[in-house]
Amino acid sequence: MRKFALLALLSVGGLLAQTFQVRLDTALTSYDSPAHAPFTATVISPLEADGQVIIPQGSLIHGIVKRASAVGLGLVHERATLELAFREYELPDGQQFPLEARLQFIENAREQVDKRGRIRGVLAASNPQGLLRGIWYRPDENFFNRSAIGLTGLGGTLWSHFSLGPFGAAGMLAARYIAFSLPEPEIQLPPGTEMRLVATSIPVDVPTTPVPPDLNVADAFASWLQQQSRLVMKPDGTRAQDVINLAFVGDAEELQNAFSAAGWLSAEPRTLHSVSRTYRAYNAMRGYSTAPVSRLLYEGDSPAVVFQKSFNTITKRHHVRIWRAGVFEGNDVWLAAATHDAGVGFRLASMTVTHKIDPKTDGERGKIVSDLNFEGCSDRVSYLNDSPDDNWVPASDIQTDGRVAVIWLRPCVGKPIENIAPQADRVFRAPGSKGKRLARRFVLETRQYFLRDNMYYWAYRVAFLDRRKTSFDVVGVK
Repeated sequence: MRKFALLALLSVGGLLAQTFQVRLDTALTSYDSPAHAPFTATVISPLEADGQVIIPQGSLIHGIVKRASAVGLGLVHERATLELAFREYELPDGQQFPLEARLQFIENAREQVDKRGRIRGVLAASNPQGLLRGIWYRPDENFFNRSAIGLTGLGGTLWSHFSLGPFGAAGMLAARYIAFSLPEPEIQLPPGTEMRLVATSIPVDVPTTPVPPDLNVADAFASWLQQQSRLVMKPDGTRAQDVINLAFVGDAEELQNAFSAAGWLSAEPRTLHSVSRTYRAYNAMRGYSTAPVSRLLYEGDSPAVVFQKSFNTITKRHHVRIWRAGVFEGNDVWLAAATHDAGVGFRLASMTVTHKIDPKTDGERGKIVSDLNFEGCSDRVSYLNDSPDDNWVPASDIQTDGRVAVIWLRPCVGKPIENIAPQADRVFRAPGSKGKRLARRFVLETRQYFLRDNMYYWAYRVAFLDRRKTSFDVVGVK
């Protein structure tokens, strides 16, 4: 391969400010991906700068694992880490060019990515059942001499109150181990995991192509769309944060097939079973790819269908509510409101928890456009740039340019969902034997109990850390 001198990206208006999205082709873990192990990822959203496509959709990104740190038994590390290096990209025609890029974000993942681009796993013992280990006890002189009975969780309080003795304590500990599994502390990224990268260095003379201009909606159809309301309402009659930002032209089968091919699943209705499953997913720090969403109305009607796309956490997901709007020139037209649940938060005024919507809803609109285009499910995309109805203006905390993306559907030519959707539970088995996992759980929960399950630690969190972090993991259904 030819050698290229790398050009540092200095302009904020150039590549330095640009990101692109990729989808892993190779499974990666914190315990089974050694240093220098190669991996590839496919570009699903191109890298663009100054009106040029630098790395087009469908290109391959080649990289290696820089370092991986497993939790193991938990004696040394409570948290797994994984660091990746992105070294070059390969165009669809086979040409390869050097690349330096930093991982910025893993889509809808429970894992976090720090400023260095290092993936940090979860503190598995810091879960809902851990919050029941007596942290709300008033501090006293016996605080540092607490009995290990605290490791039984809420059972410790029952044991103390009813004087159940050592056999009762052992029984409660065993019952909790059976009833509640410890969330998997290792990092497990299956094929299909989506990531956002930031390009930091790229050759000066790589081939580029002009970014195709956005198409405007034809006048007659634009006039029809402008007569449709953009407002989405809650059942109590108040405005929702969601607004209509997408329209689809095609029949119901094409709509269903398009989202299925792109890895989006239909949301389940909100029932006792689905709410219970939501809590179990939250408690185990895992995903629930068909979790229910709250009921919102458009023109007084519930959505005809709701699609969502998530990974390994219940607290984050892409989702879109779709309503059938009518027929224009013989074609079915569907209007949709797409938002991204980026976490959950606590509302002090109402003392409730709720999903937090990413205020930049244009990104969610672009996500759907990109996903359907990548799978070959859209014939063309055009944009409605304005509306004569001023009442559609979104809530003050929502940031949008106000455009509606109009996607003309066609039969998909991409991969079926079974090949691209990240399903960690189908790809990975829990590492280690049952005995090792049991020992790891005891070690991790013991460390959590003494280090964090106390009033001093949580007072520090509330006073300092949580001021800078407005989202945290709590159960809820938006």
